[in-house]
Amino acid sequence: MRSMCRRALIALSVLCCGPACAAPYPTADQLRAAIGVAAAQAKAEDLTLEMRDARTAGVTLPLMAAGLDLTSGVCQVFYNPMPEDGLKRFFAGIPDKDLPVWLDAIAVHEATHCVEQREVYIRRHFDRVLPPEIKGDGMTVQGYLGVVKSGAVETWGEALADIASVLYLQQAVPDQWVNFAQGIIAMRHDLAGKWPSHDTSPWLKKLIAAHDDRPPPENCFEAAFQLRRLYRPQ
Repeated sequence: MRSMCRRALIALSVLCCGPACAAPYPTADQLRAAIGVAAAQAKAEDLTLEMRDARTAGVTLPLMAAGLDLTSGVCQVFYNPMPEDGLKRFFAGIPDKDLPVWLDAIAVHEATHCVEQREVYIRRHFDRVLPPEIKGDGMTVQGYLGVVKSGAVETWGEALADIASVLYLQQAVPDQWVNFAQGIIAMRHDLAGKWPSHDTSPWLKKLIAAHDDRPPPENCFEAAFQLRRLYRPQ
């Protein structure tokens, strides 16, 4: 769960654009609305998202965090509108008109982690979630957990979530998605020294470069699985 908090913090650092664009800290209604957008996207994967107030659930993470309930198969997305000092300055730099788009993209990012967790822990589709250099033959859940703990697939997982977010942006803001994506690239690159495992910029650069006039995919999660392999850095 700690990594979810870090993901939210990293994602938001791209939003700074100066004090003239100040937006208030996201409210519970705004966070729930963003999770609702992600839930609509997740229907393409037949995945149910459940919104939970982090404050009443005893979860102390700021903003948003998500995890798959392995018993029910439901993706639990926790939202926390309590202002967090480390995030206030980021929201203070967001134009009001852009705030919903960014929150939606962050919610899609989190939901993507649930999609991948389901592929592993419920469906046992190891070949689908492991990078090509790690063979899925004979893999078990315990073996996969060992791979996760080693850190070998952290960037791989973040790439999937960021690609899905960008594909969502293609749907939501087709005339502006490149600018949003370039902002994510700049943020990931700038923070690579501090969080190298979260630098997904090589994937996103290829995604932007390969863009054509075809409409964005309806299922951003399924497309993200394919594009993560296609644009894997060599």
